[in-house]
Amino acid sequence: MRVASPEDAARLSEARAHLAAARAPRASGAGPDTATLRAAYLDVLKLALCDLAGPATTSVGALADGSVMSRELHGDELRLRAAGMDWPLHGLTMVGLGRLDDLQACAETIVAEGIQGAVIEAGAWRGGAAILARATLDTLGDERAVWVADSFRGFPEAGVPDHGSLDLSRFDFLAVSLDEVRESFARLGCERGVRFVPGFFEDSLPALAGERWAIVRLDADSYEATREALRWLYPGLAVGGYLIVDDYGSFEGCRRAIEEFRSEHGIAEPIEKVDSTCVRWRRESDEPIALPPVASAAPPHTEDPTVAARRPAHVPTARELELAAELDALRARLAEAEAQIGLRAWARRRLRREAGR
Repeated sequence: MRVASPEDAARLSEARAHLAAARAPRASGAGPDTATLRAAYLDVLKLALCDLAGPATTSVGALADGSVMSRELHGDELRLRAAGMDWPLHGLTMVGLGRLDDLQACAETIVAEGIQGAVIEAGAWRGGAAILARATLDTLGDERAVWVADSFRGFPEAGVPDHGSLDLSRFDFLAVSLDEVRESFARLGCERGVRFVPGFFEDSLPALAGERWAIVRLDADSYEATREALRWLYPGLAVGGYLIVDDYGSFEGCRRAIEEFRSEHGIAEPIEKVDSTCVRWRRESDEPIALPPVASAAPPHTEDPTVAARRPAHVPTARELELAAELDALRARLAEAEAQIGLRAWARRRLRREAGR
């Protein structure tokens, strides 16, 4: 049995405090003035992105074998979603209301202060955070581009998971196609001014060398993906721009990549906590950071037709999994009984017919 380290205990305590402090899933009321209407629209959009507009939502849990199970969240359990601490079955983002609130505030700040550059999210899943960024800019009349970089096919199967981390490549639930993400932007009226960058980061992000960014939001989970995103995107971050890291407190590999990069390049800007897992800082130094050498051109991205097919059509509840296990046990006992007593063929057929009804 593994004994929790002091660092693990501290993170657990911080996570509990984060959950307890999660804000209630409520939108502000609309009023006749433009500012109040804008705030109400963005609040309702955040609830929709998190699948928190109704009295209940469905949460997905990961099992060790790569399968998933679901359960409904009601009442005070909705804090789990508001805090960004579960996988939504139907929501378009995992980050929760607090991190969406903070992303909105960052987008509003770069517009108010005239920070030049586009917005990019590297690691988008279903696109919810980037949808909010686009909507926030739209409500301010700001036409800068929002870039969405993701494999759009889940995690690389050939990769080795970071030490102590879940092997996310085993979960087909996390694979979301480019077509599905693009349709979500369009369904919510946020498709204008959005550019998609499909592919694994080592192949796709070198094409963005030389771009200027006002917000870089990293949700890359692993050490290698976070490292690649920093190498190609941070050199283009404008002074006054935000570097947001979603997984700093959740994945040791992500945290190590951030700390190594900051140390290597003498980045001394203070890290600010958004919650128990997400952090950010604003770039203050105009000291240039060199881009890595660009290798040969990446292969063109082709949509993987198996992405949608790989995702489970139905995520079973815990009770369904229990019943399935009981049924498997009964079948095994029946097979054992048949072998012991040598049931005749006609009796076996009849028993199977009865079991199938």
